[in-house]
Amino acid sequence: MRVAVEQVIQTASKVLEGELTAREAITILATLTREAEPAARKLRDTDPDRADSYHELILVIGRELRSRADQDDARHLRAVIEDLAKVLRALE
Repeated sequence: MRVAVEQVIQTASKVLEGELTAREAITILATLTREAEPAARKLRDTDPDRADSYHELILVIGRELRSRADQDDARHLRAVIEDLAKVLRALE
């Protein structure tokens, strides 16, 4: 259940670390986010502490990505941020 949520976080982290471009990440996130949203809702019910930790981590990653939103890849970066926001909302 939490694997999809963790994969979304890892994918966004790889964008921050320069291991993936935002364009590459949106391709991966297109599938992962659909799986991560319901998994995050279940995680909220079954493991609220882990859900809180993931929530905080996604907030930090999202802030850092937003600070880079003026880069050449801004459109793709915004799409990554939107996918993170979907998972974030599901964790609330």
